[in-house]
Amino acid sequence: MNNQALDRTDLKILEILQRDGRISNSRLAKLVSLSPSACLARLRSLEHAGVILNYRAHLALESIREVMLIYAEVTMGKHVSTVFTHFEKVLEGIPEIVEAVRVSGPFDYLLKVIVSDMGEWKDISQGFLNEDNGVSKLMTVVVMQETKKPAPAPLHSRKVAGKALPPARK
Repeated sequence: MNNQALDRTDLKILEILQRDGRISNSRLAKLVSLSPSACLARLRSLEHAGVILNYRAHLALESIREVMLIYAEVTMGKHVSTVFTHFEKVLEGIPEIVEAVRVSGPFDYLLKVIVSDMGEWKDISQGFLNEDNGVSKLMTVVVMQETKKPAPAPLHSRKVAGKALPPARK
């Protein structure tokens, strides 16, 4: 299912679910002006098409354990697919690395890492993010304060036919 196949109702369902993944089907149906059965059918269709990947709870992790949030810039020694593939498999095996993206620019990967303290980060970085796994350079940034918590993704582009749209109203 591509963006063209999604209508306004589908997009409204997705916007609501991003804010409240536990909303009841009957409440969701009311908010999007559908019958509960029609709403559930659309929801299942969005799930089956892979538009909705999963449902999660956003936790106040610091109320559960000690938390140090780190972003790491990783530069690879060689730019060949086998090195990238191997490194990405290594990343999959490290649960503390909660997000990883390959990027263009002065480094190759940006990692979001959650650890308890600098000692735990040192163990991970020295044990896995090293030359043995293709890394030539590792730059670490420790988050002092999150100033904007993760928010729902915008489902509409600010540009239509190359023209910028006015800012969204609140």
